[in-house]
Amino acid sequence: MKHFSFTGLNRLSGCAYQFRTVDSPVHRLDAKWKLTLWIIMSTAAFAAREPWIITGLLLLNIIYYLVSRLSLAELCKDISFFFIQMIIIVGLYVIRYGIDGIWMGIRTTLQILLFFMPGMVFLRTTQSTQMMRDLRKILPVRFSFLIMTSLRFVPFFAREIHEIAMAQRLRGARITPRQFLDPRSWKDFLNCLMIPLIVRALKTANEAALSAEARAFNRRFK
Repeated sequence: MKHFSFTGLNRLSGCAYQFRTVDSPVHRLDAKWKLTLWIIMSTAAFAAREPWIITGLLLLNIIYYLVSRLSLAELCKDISFFFIQMIIIVGLYVIRYGIDGIWMGIRTTLQILLFFMPGMVFLRTTQSTQMMRDLRKILPVRFSFLIMTSLRFVPFFAREIHEIAMAQRLRGARITPRQFLDPRSWKDFLNCLMIPLIVRALKTANEAALSAEARAFNRRFK
């Protein structure tokens, strides 16, 4: 039986949220400090309401991203999903509140984006081994392993979505970002993208569990 390899996650290239091997002040920070920054900045995003505060937090997150020596192209790749989300959320707010809902929808989308941006930097600048080693200093081993595994699956599934979407488009599925604006294509998004992704996620989780069991994870950390 072929077991899932966690090291394979770090070998993926060209994916959103994938670890980037460069030397930067953020790369050299301990994972626990980056996790602390993530919590603080994400909490501030939820507390922000005024436009100037949200704008300031957005600039702060972009600076944090660039200080990590990550490119604007990588930033666009990481946040591309949020553009689709913004269209949906703003549309729903406009339907509910009219023209006044535009700012409310934009604010909600930006708050969600600002909540996740520090996590993007965390994934881009932290190797699995460093993540596990530093988290073990402040958290129980099992909990550290759970957090590390969950976070490292993010770039893995970002690649899976891209590969599934490419294959389904070749079969004629209407699942491009532009086609998503047409409600008639939503059925294709569900049947051709979301359901295969859920099946792939369940399969991968099962393989990861078998891999951990084969390495005596339960006995090692009792």
